[in-house]
Amino acid sequence: MKIFPLAVLTAFISTTTFAQSVQQVTIGDNFDYGLTYSLPITKIQIQVSAHCTKVVAGEFAMYAEKYLGLKDVAQQDQVSWEITQIQLRGVAKADSARTYHIYFSDKAALPTFYLTDDRCLCAINQKPEQPAPTVEMPSQSQKTTSLKFKPTDVMTSDLLKAGSKAKQAELVAEEIFSIRESRSDLIRGEADNVPNDGAQLQLMLDHLTAQEEALLSLFVGTTTETDVVRTFDYIPTDEVERELVFRLSRELGFVSNDDYAGAPFYVGVSILEDNRMSEMDVNARKKLEKGIAYCVPGKARITLYNAKSVLAEGDIPMAQFGHVEMLPQGQFTNKKRPCSALFIPSTGAIKLFEQTDAQ
Repeated sequence: MKIFPLAVLTAFISTTTFAQSVQQVTIGDNFDYGLTYSLPITKIQIQVSAHCTKVVAGEFAMYAEKYLGLKDVAQQDQVSWEITQIQLRGVAKADSARTYHIYFSDKAALPTFYLTDDRCLCAINQKPEQPAPTVEMPSQSQKTTSLKFKPTDVMTSDLLKAGSKAKQAELVAEEIFSIRESRSDLIRGEADNVPNDGAQLQLMLDHLTAQEEALLSLFVGTTTETDVVRTFDYIPTDEVERELVFRLSRELGFVSNDDYAGAPFYVGVSILEDNRMSEMDVNARKKLEKGIAYCVPGKARITLYNAKSVLAEGDIPMAQFGHVEMLPQGQFTNKKRPCSALFIPSTGAIKLFEQTDAQ
């Protein structure tokens, strides 16, 4: 756990299941007994949650300590942004450089394929598990300090007519103390006409509290809190020590990458397992092998950091740091013992491969 400006920062590292919906594709005349599909390239999705606190200073802020004994009251409007959570995910994106077309004989036992919306291969002859629906975090939600009354709703004519701001502040403070005394008398049962009904008593107490809050806001101000979630995509192509991902200003929030008012946040990529092949080996395999392509991924350490510290770090399997292998096509068209396969969506690697007796 690391601390980032006033907030406890939590970071999550994960590889996603299906970033898109999965559709069943049955080979037939409409596809000319062929199928075009892609393997994925692994995209890093960086989801950043930030909390904004906006304080509007009270009209009588400078008199808060003198008349109410309140210290550290904001004397001017303040805005403060802080990061509260970072999530790193490996997400599939169709790789145009790894797109394949496969043909089947119309006499063969045609396999069933499952593809994503952008035609990435997910499964063959076995329906993949769909993830449970998730509730997406709202891109922005806001919570404002709610006042049941506006200060002017509860200010008396004497308060409004006071000649100077200092005198107004003094009279408002006296009214606050008077409200507190009235509430205390009600609670102790010492006030005139204390209601016997508990609900009525609570209503009167709530009314006095709302009056106090409205007048108190003239000294302590009002606060608005906003939660914002932004997602940044990054596709690593090789090792990189530092690449700018986004900027965050403590006063302005998320700003453009060329706005130096925001502090920079960088991503670093360190390849832990490099399973890429040379171009010569790749071309040689293309001539010798035919079948259904899958990926043997590599692995990279993804680090998100700023000038002060590392904020999130994780080891994520990545298709672009791996190479392509082929599964024999006939394994999936065997009428007696057809094979089935599940693939990891974010990398195109084999998750499960099994052979079953045909029913």
